[in-house]
Amino acid sequence: MKKLKSIFSPKKIAIWLFILLLVLTLPSANKPAMSQTSAIVTIMCVDQTEEDNIQVAVAVIAPAQDKTAKYEVFSGEGETLGEAVGNVSLSIGKDMGFAQCEILGIGDNLSEDGVMKVLDFMTRTKKVGRNTTLINASGDITDFVSAVTKLSMDKSLKIEEIINYDERFFVASDSNVETFYIGYYSDISLGIMPIIKLSDSEQSNAIEVSASSDQSGTGASGNANSNEENSKKYLVNDGSMRVFKNGKKFLDIDSEMVHKINFFLNESQKGSIIVEGVNDYLYDNAKVTLSIVKKNIKVKPMFDGKTPVYKAEIDLTIFVEEVGDYDPTLNMLKRNREFITDALIKKVEEKVQNDMKEVEDFCKENNVDVIDAYMQFNTLKHKDFKEYLSRVGIENYLDDIRFETTVNVRSEY
Repeated sequence: MKKLKSIFSPKKIAIWLFILLLVLTLPSANKPAMSQTSAIVTIMCVDQTEEDNIQVAVAVIAPAQDKTAKYEVFSGEGETLGEAVGNVSLSIGKDMGFAQCEILGIGDNLSEDGVMKVLDFMTRTKKVGRNTTLINASGDITDFVSAVTKLSMDKSLKIEEIINYDERFFVASDSNVETFYIGYYSDISLGIMPIIKLSDSEQSNAIEVSASSDQSGTGASGNANSNEENSKKYLVNDGSMRVFKNGKKFLDIDSEMVHKINFFLNESQKGSIIVEGVNDYLYDNAKVTLSIVKKNIKVKPMFDGKTPVYKAEIDLTIFVEEVGDYDPTLNMLKRNREFITDALIKKVEEKVQNDMKEVEDFCKENNVDVIDAYMQFNTLKHKDFKEYLSRVGIENYLDDIRFETTVNVRSEY
């Protein structure tokens, strides 16, 4: 008993714990800091060259002595994506870590060839997060990454914040690796990405950035980024989106049509409506701009005999934002609710009905289901819809769907 007490005395236990701590910590004490061996990637863009090589451009964080984050841009090529990533790592002299990657951009050429090999490699091998924002990066991808990093450094604007802001207005903003995977493996294999363009000329919905790359590195391909002079570039996010089928580009939808598509979807809650030719006791052939305060849509798929019917009821809460060529009286300014007249409500209902008919025609003519009709019927009317598909085929299911929409408009006040 005395021998056991001697072995397990508090003093000897403390000594043994100290020795154990030294054994565990000394090997790691000589290891270099993670920042010296691993480059943290925040943005990555991938495209295909004319020679069918894979090109990669990345922005990595380079901590500065003043404790501020600095971005550096590197690019490289390879016959495969793995080789291209390896070449970029070789030029940096570090392994690249993708856990903090916020943007994964797919170039125009690669979107034509197919994007799933990129997503598979990045999620399976490089552990890119499923919530990483997925975009179509239109333009030279190295210049694109440089422009996005300059936007963050010079204007304190992040491209993912600009895209996410659109979530209230454009369905395309809800695009990340996980949602694209779900769409790809669905029965109709449909996916959507917002299109962000890098342009040499100024246009609407553009943010001016400098393409010069004082923060840029030289790619493994041996081509230095164009940092000889400051050239103006413009990042353009106008709300347009690219639709993919089976992982390949199918068609592009302009922002005007996207705006109309949003009436079918609950993701977007804001927006505006412009109606013209409003005539009544208050308006004289007026052009009226209305702001959507709240929108709610209820979709009820049903069958009329063997015909599928897509019933949609839209509730809109609006207020008058602007009236063209109209000088309101003081009395009218005090009575805001008077701006919403029966004639104006009728015009709004007609406008929304016409827009929804255009969306219906667009979906059927292009055979693209951007309003989730398949999901609605397959989920809520599975048995009847399965029998319907057996008759018409999955490629033609949109053709015979009848769309019925009603619009309910009320004032915010």
